[in-house]
This record gives sequence, structure tokens and C-alpha cells, in this order.
Amino acid sequence: MTTGADTTHLVTAGNDHGEPLLLLHGTGPGATGALSFQPLLPSLTAYRCLMPDLVGFGHSSHPQTLAAGPGPWFARRVEAVLQLLDELGLDRVHVVGHSYGARVALELAIRVPERIRRVVLLAAGGTPVKANLRKLTGFYQNPSEAAMRALVSAQLSHGDVPGFDDYVRQRFAVAARPEVRRSFEAAMASGEPAPVYDEPLLAAVPHAVLAVHGKDDATISPAASLFLAEHLPHADLHLFADCGHLVQFEVPARLGALIHEFVAVGA
Repeated sequence: MTTGADTTHLVTAGNDHGEPLLLLHGTGPGATGALSFQPLLPSLTAYRCLMPDLVGFGHSSHPQTLAAGPGPWFARRVEAVLQLLDELGLDRVHVVGHSYGARVALELAIRVPERIRRVVLLAAGGTPVKANLRKLTGFYQNPSEAAMRALVSAQLSHGDVPGFDDYVRQRFAVAARPEVRRSFEAAMASGEPAPVYDEPLLAAVPHAVLAVHGKDDATISPAASLFLAEHLPHADLHLFADCGHLVQFEVPARLGALIHEFVAVGA
């Protein structure tokens, strides 16, 4: 779909007539909306699930003239998401954001609060809690399917999960595309930073929020969700034991049920 200066690739699932649920994926080589949230879909069939590839990921636009650095790329991605809602004719949506996608979700809640209903933040980035991104940023030093397997494994708390091999294979196929690599490296380069959501910003968020984290997350510490729960006025917190950064892959049925129950209250 045309979304301002870019095009956004959108995958939909669930009930076309259900409450719209916008699912925003995290960062990392080869990440896409559909790959990130596939495990949750069986639990979310009541909703109109919208899974875009953010700008610079997957099959969405890969702008070549955008300034390098996290800030410009973050701003462009947020704008494209807003344009996507306009193109779909959606005045209000529930939003689920994973990792970097949670950062986008927070920006939407602050910038256009009237367009957002309930917010779910999974392993959220964007807080003052610093993320460990060495595996992500080092991937393209020697990109391979084995390197992708190691990257994904480092984001799990234990062993393989159902569909692990297919996920690694599909994600590496996306990551290997030249334009995907170029966008990832440009967005991660030094430059203007993306916003950090600290106490004053979070205090202004009026929405009901569910913060979810795996207790064994080695990419973004559970302290990030604890911080959100402390400073968001209307936040619930759920920690999953024996679970890492890819919480939607390790406990998909339990997480899906939790999201469904939380969103349904505000539907």
C-alpha cells in the first residue's frame, strides 16, 4: 500500500470484521511482520490482524536517500504506519509492539492518542534500559544461515521451539537481500538517536497498557517492562518464566490468550 513517500507491505489475518489489531515487529536482519507474529495468530482469530513490514524491512520500501542513523529511520517508519492507518480508513486500533515495534507503539500512543485503543508491549525497547544488540549488529560481518540460527537462538531461553528451522530459513532469505542489508545498516549507523521514553513521556500516556517480558531475556532486560509498569499510569505487567526475547515463539498460546483477554476488555 502507498504510505506517504513509501510503500508498505501488509499481511492480514483473522476476522476481516473484527476489531483492528496492529502488530508491529522488532528490528534485526530479516525481520518482517508476518514472520514475527505467525505463532500468535491462532489465538487472535477474533481480530482483524494487521502485520506491516516497517519501512526498511522485508517487502516495504527501502529508501536510499534517507539520512543514516536511528532517528531519521524511526521517524520515517512512524509516519508510514500513520499513513497506513489512513489508507485503511481506520480511526482507532489496538496495537501490539514487539521490541523495536513497542518503541513505535509508544510513539503512536503519545503522538496520536486518539487513534490508539489498548496497547500491548512485548519485550519493549525504547526505555532508558539499554538493549544488548551485539548479535544483531554483528550479523552482517559474516552473514549465513548458521549465523541467523545463532542470532535467533540467543534470543530464546532454551533450545529449539516449534517451527524454529523454518523461521530461521525464511528470515535468512529476507536478510540476504541487498536492499534489506542496506536499510538495516543505515538505520543502525551513527547519527541522530531515536527517542527514549522516560518518566515524563510515559506519564502522559492515557491508554491501558499490558507490558510483557520473558524473565530470561538477554537482549532487553525485564527491567525495561518493570520500568514501563512503574511509570505508565495504567499499565499491567506480566513476566513469563523460562522465556527469552522472542516471547511469542516460546509461549505462543499463553501469550496469545493473554493478549486476547486484555484487548477484549476494551473492544
